[in-house]
Amino acid sequence: MAKFLYKMGTFIAKYKWSAVIAWIVIVAAILIPLATNAPKFDNDIKMTGLESLDTNKKIEKHFNQDSEKAQIRVVFKTTKDDGIVQPSITKDIKKTLDDIKKDDKHIDKISDPYENKQINKDKTTAFADITYDVSQTSLKDGSRDNVKSHLKDLRDNHNVQTELTGTGMTSTEVGGNSELVGIIVAFVVLLITFGSVIAAGLPIISALIGLASGVGIISLLTYAFDIPNVTLTLAVMIGLAVGIDYALFILFRYRQVMKTETDYIKGIGLAVGTAGSAVIFAGVTVVIAVCGLSLVGIDFLAVMGFASAISVIFAVFSALTLLPALISIFHKHIKVNKLQSNFKKDIDTPWSKFITGNALAAVLLGLIILVAAAIPVSHMRLGIPDDGVKPADSTQKKAYDIISDKFGEGFNGQIPMLINVKDKKDDPQGLQQDLQSVYKDIKDKKNVDIVTPPQMSKDNDYALMVVIPKQGPNAESTNDLVHDLRDYNKDAQDKYGFKTEISGQSVINIDMSKKLNEAIPLFATVIVVLAFFLLMIVFRSILIPLKAVLGFVLSLMATLGFTTFVMQDGFMKGLFGIETTGPMLAFLPVITIGILFGLAMDYEVFLMSRIHEEYSKTGDNDYSIKVGLKESGPVIVAAALIMFSVFFAFVFQEDVMIKSMGMALAFGVLFDAFVVRMMLIPALTKLFGKGSWYLPAWLNRIIPRVDIEGHALEKYKTVESQESEAKDSKETYDTTFKVYPQGATNVSKHQDVHGQDDARSIVLDDKTMALYQEVKQQSASSLFLYDALMDYQNKHQLNSKQQATNIEQLNKNIEKLNQLLEKNLRNKS
Repeated sequence: MAKFLYKMGTFIAKYKWSAVIAWIVIVAAILIPLATNAPKFDNDIKMTGLESLDTNKKIEKHFNQDSEKAQIRVVFKTTKDDGIVQPSITKDIKKTLDDIKKDDKHIDKISDPYENKQINKDKTTAFADITYDVSQTSLKDGSRDNVKSHLKDLRDNHNVQTELTGTGMTSTEVGGNSELVGIIVAFVVLLITFGSVIAAGLPIISALIGLASGVGIISLLTYAFDIPNVTLTLAVMIGLAVGIDYALFILFRYRQVMKTETDYIKGIGLAVGTAGSAVIFAGVTVVIAVCGLSLVGIDFLAVMGFASAISVIFAVFSALTLLPALISIFHKHIKVNKLQSNFKKDIDTPWSKFITGNALAAVLLGLIILVAAAIPVSHMRLGIPDDGVKPADSTQKKAYDIISDKFGEGFNGQIPMLINVKDKKDDPQGLQQDLQSVYKDIKDKKNVDIVTPPQMSKDNDYALMVVIPKQGPNAESTNDLVHDLRDYNKDAQDKYGFKTEISGQSVINIDMSKKLNEAIPLFATVIVVLAFFLLMIVFRSILIPLKAVLGFVLSLMATLGFTTFVMQDGFMKGLFGIETTGPMLAFLPVITIGILFGLAMDYEVFLMSRIHEEYSKTGDNDYSIKVGLKESGPVIVAAALIMFSVFFAFVFQEDVMIKSMGMALAFGVLFDAFVVRMMLIPALTKLFGKGSWYLPAWLNRIIPRVDIEGHALEKYKTVESQESEAKDSKETYDTTFKVYPQGATNVSKHQDVHGQDDARSIVLDDKTMALYQEVKQQSASSLFLYDALMDYQNKHQLNSKQQATNIEQLNKNIEKLNQLLEKNLRNKS
């Protein structure tokens, strides 16, 4: 793959404007249809496969209800007792409702609060339900504006407070200013990293183009599939974050390559060929993880996973194909500090010295941080957000609070009970007696406030009662009541021959939590095991992937614990713009597992691939860790800060689902990148020493080889260079110099494949040439010395001690050789 990416990178760099034009055409082809036909995102989350939802469908069928239709509940409140039934107020409310219906042809019906007993006990509050003949998705803003404009006169002139709630009031806004805030912070981080405005802008441009394409495709799919609007928000969060990060990795590698490379075309090819391989691997890992959400068995989670995967795929595609063109166009504006010929690499940094010098302390510190953050998981409660957790100044929250205060907390968490009476409908008198007995049984239960009398369906096959709990839908007592009502089904069958079923938000919460709890073990096992084997193949080690997945488990627990501490317990809630606390989003854990796992493996790959690359060359564990932290550490820190800023910007959204996802993903990135990947993993690698790289011989023989570090590209570069130049039997080649033995008569100044002078021609004295040949022979006559040695060791299944001995001896020879080569270079000049 590295060879292909190298060729693709150089091709795009040469034909940069063609690549840019191609992307413009792609984006235009995707977005133009959306300009004439707006996407049809659902405002509601649809679920299937839950017992309570099946019950809900039966209620809709037999009692002429349709939950798909948009509904707005208007709440009226006066300040005086009996105020809502005063003749003047009654007249004005009825007239207002009539005017609302008259001015909107999409209104199917409006319930009259005075005829349907929708008035509280002290007669200060009433509500009316407006039912539309269109779905929640199809309801236009004009319908909402019609309701608001007619209610304004009632509020202003008659001192009646009016508030709105219901499915028709759901906002379709995707992200507001969150994306802009995330982009601004990302730009600042990139500006600090690259020291150039243009260089800082390239990853953002690449990410935005990829994001526009991905979001456009998702929007087009709404014409054929039901896609919740929260899905688009999640796709934007993921696509923007990984899009900037992947482009950052390639641009960072380009700057590293150009420290020693003179041709920017070739430098772009090398950057794409090396970092591009890691980007593809990381992207595939994220795609696998988010697509794994389909294993949970809940439709909308699968849709969210597939939509996020589309966004990630376009992020990878733009980083690999658009960014190289942008680098080629603006290469003169990208700052690169060239290495001097006598440059000596300084691998020591304060952080790498701390990790390698105090590995055990680093591990203990990391564990203390993660375990402390994970403690609140023990009391995490799951639920579905309702209007009770919306911002205090929103009309939905005000309506929710008025109903809770005036009608009882449980009024917002009603539990419909469906009773199958088919076997008794031929005995109407006995049926009514038994239904009254059921009514009394339910009314006498603990935690029940009100029970509505049984209502018969038109076909007399079912009866419907509504149970109103004493507390709200997410209260513990309401959960207890749900279990009691479910258990009552057996009593009803034994006593009366009735089968009872229940539905409602509280019941759906319990059913969803149960299904998620059953699915999470399979889901987590599949993606973790798959990632373990992928990492084992890449790094050819048992401990490296094991540490990676165990580190993820720790960061996941810390993430969920911290999110619970803030969102549920209210810790520093003002700082995060949280006004009302409540249970955690029921499907937040599974979404966090899927997305955070993919992102965590990104950082694992980018850090450990550099450490593994250096260890393959030197066999020095400590040295490799220091090199990895010094060279990959800064880009991982920058990438993590960018991803954190993008996710964290969504914490300040009003929608609690978006807020909780932004919180979990933002702090999940912090815990995983900074505590696990930059602290725990390198410290454990230090403690395990060479054992970190152990792989049983029998396993080494059977697993395939995957190169994400560009070794194949190094070989390819050498062969390509040889084939493009005239061969001479007295010439010897390696990856750094064109070598001639002393006394050669055909020494000439060569040019590289792009016509640039190659100053690396060198004549060796006899002593240096002999040592050079010794090194060549020891490395199995390969032109790529280190890689050849590793191939030889793998082929002959040498044990770790033999490998270390070979590497040590080879390094000594190469060190001597480099000293003599430098001496020859000085003599030459």
